[in-house]
Amino acid sequence: MPRKLLWWATVVCAVVFSPNLNAQTNPVLSLRLMEDDAGTVLGQPCTVVEQSEVTQQLADGTTLTQHTIVHKWRDDQGRFRRESAGVKGDEAPVFQHASIIDPVNKTFVNLNLDRKTATVYHLPDSGPDALHPYVDQFDKEILALPGVQVKVEKLGGKTIAGVYAEGRRVTRIRPPGTVGNDKPLVSVRDQWVAQDLKILLASSLDDPRHKQVDQVTQLERSEPDPGLFTIPSDFTVKDVTVPASQNGQ
Repeated sequence: MPRKLLWWATVVCAVVFSPNLNAQTNPVLSLRLMEDDAGTVLGQPCTVVEQSEVTQQLADGTTLTQHTIVHKWRDDQGRFRRESAGVKGDEAPVFQHASIIDPVNKTFVNLNLDRKTATVYHLPDSGPDALHPYVDQFDKEILALPGVQVKVEKLGGKTIAGVYAEGRRVTRIRPPGTVGNDKPLVSVRDQWVAQDLKILLASSLDDPRHKQVDQVTQLERSEPDPGLFTIPSDFTVKDVTVPASQNGQ
């Protein structure tokens, strides 16, 4: 339940505060196309394993911890597959869903690996639901609510999973009343990006409400299996044509 609440809170906040979401289509589709790894990157194939940990401290002292493992693949043509699963103790993760962003066919594919179904979204050529080139994480606009102080610092460089990455720290100071807080609320997010590979290698969030650490633990710079970017022959396929948004809204 805590994981679902956290995920839906993220979706709702993005829907409410992002001006780029197209209300005509599935909000999850729009959110996936806005994520850091959704931009098309050509000629930089890789296979990535990422570990994620989210912790939350409750008022009674109880600590909630969720572990997630994420697998990512990108081929030379820019096709990108992502799948994730929760991790409980020593149990092997069970991957039930996967997504494929395909700039070759201009599609977004949502795979249900358990039910063997695939929804293929045929994307428009322009607008918020169109595929877009990679945008450097550090060039993106930093969004903040009115009154929130934002401080940006460069962290230099370091090697993560054998790849050089450059870091940035963003500190947000939310004055009382911004999000229902009675005292100033300070959160710090660090991010480390491989500029040549064009991928986020590590990030951390230190916030009084919860903490999150994402870290790439394995990385191979080689061409993945082409079958990862195709729909298995025994899957039931549903095609959806995503309309171009009106007036770029």
